[in-house]
Amino acid sequence: MARRGYVQLVNGFYDNDKIRDLVRMGRADSVGVYCMALSLCGDRLTDGFVPRRAMLSNIGATPEQVQALVDEGMLEEVEEGWLIHDYAEHNRTKEQVLHARKKSAERVAKHRNESDVTALHRNCNAVTSGQTPEHQNTRTQKKDEEEYSSSSSKEIGLNDFELVREKAHANAVIIRDYPNLDLSDAWNAFAARHYGETRTVNDWTRLWKGWCQRRANMSGIPPSKRHIHTWKCRHVLEALGRDEETAQADEKACELADKLNKEKS
Repeated sequence: MARRGYVQLVNGFYDNDKIRDLVRMGRADSVGVYCMALSLCGDRLTDGFVPRRAMLSNIGATPEQVQALVDEGMLEEVEEGWLIHDYAEHNRTKEQVLHARKKSAERVAKHRNESDVTALHRNCNAVTSGQTPEHQNTRTQKKDEEEYSSSSSKEIGLNDFELVREKAHANAVIIRDYPNLDLSDAWNAFAARHYGETRTVNDWTRLWKGWCQRRANMSGIPPSKRHIHTWKCRHVLEALGRDEETAQADEKACELADKLNKEKS
């Protein structure tokens, strides 16, 4: 599944002098061609270059529509196609996009590894101390709730939200549900949309999750299949300190699997 990014279209685009000139000349259709050309460049990472074949075939533009954009200085005709004027000044280059994707992949891999190690250590400590994983999780949850209860109603900006643990927890859920979603691209678009706003942590978390879900749906990224816990799945085995050889379909394992399934739903 190819990752989908985004291109910039400022809020005042409709009121730009060049756009208004095109509309007055009855060339609003050329505005649509320009937007589709922007999308093509962002999708194919061409740094603003629109191949002639793509312009006429994929976009379906007519020579008259393209010429109107050239006349307004929005496109520059070059060998084998056209260049979108000042594309790199308003949009990320191919190098920047690939760099962001690499960093995002590294963060995802690091987060997954840290989550696996943390869960394993917590379960091992629980077994060693004679506590069940349920008791250990309850104590941790209460401690976290007490620590953050005083700041839950405080409004913060995007920069502060990016650093709180709720954002990291939300990312973990998003990565689990939509592993093919580019979180870096999604966050950049989210930050541009809500720049300068302040909200509570809970509101930011809700907005961020909803944003990623809609972005994944619009990009055709399917959600990952929900894991069904059983008495012999690795989560139950790790929690009970068992392995495949010592796995048993006893009451304890079945009850824990049922409990995990209910918590996830």
